Amino acid sequence: MTEAKLDLIAKLLAKAESTTPEEAEALTEHAERLIVKYGIEQAQIDERRGLQGQTQEQIVTERMLFRGVYAKDLREVGIGVARGLGAVRPVLAEYPPIAGLLLVGHASDVSQVQTLTASLQVQGMVAMRSWWLAHRHHYVEQREGVKRRARSGFLRGFAVGAMSRIRESRRVVVDESGTGTELVLASRRSRVDAAVDGMRTSHARQRRHADAGSFAYGHRSGLDAQTGGQAVSTL
Repeated sequence: MTEAKLDLIAKLLAKAESTTPEEAEALTEHAERLIVKYGIEQAQIDERRGLQGQTQEQIVTERMLFRGVYAKDLREVGIGVARGLGAVRPVLAEYPPIAGLLLVGHASDVSQVQTLTASLQVQGMVAMRSWWLAHRHHYVEQREGVKRRARSGFLRGFAVGAMSRIRESRRVVVDESGTGTELVLASRRSRVDAAVDGMRTSHARQRRHADAGSFAYGHRSGLDAQTGGQAVSTL
């Protein structure tokens, strides 16, 4: 994929963050499918290089930092994107009070996880604030800690919902790519797994104890997030 197409992905997602929901859906559907197709293309090229005895794409470790009251919740978005796209391993990294995430994978794949995560963080915060304005009356007599936990739960639900949609989008694109694609992607992922296994780190895990109601609303919103696939009804 050319630099022009990579630039197009970034521009599509940037515009989707500041336009109408209808236009955002079309823009991000295009961008997300380009991201998945780009990953498949890179994997196929890299596989051929390996078979020909040439140097394969470098596996890198890039750090993403999440700040603010909802830092750990927003980190879940990054974890969900990495798991949804499937080519990058997310690894927890703590830098209190900053929440960190190490993304381990081939350089091109890591870059795309970073791009999509940045866009979904914006969508998640916008969706959470909109949900809170509509539902905060349910928490009017609750302590501030309970209110914050509800907003936190929404963001974690959003992350899980978005991950489900990305996985579905990836499945569709892989199926369209023809026989052998899944094997190529599995081979690429195995190299990443080997790199992570050699690291002394904590693998990213889903956080628990979310407010059940807000998590459900967030999950539904995450399914509707503009990541490029069609909505799915279950995880």
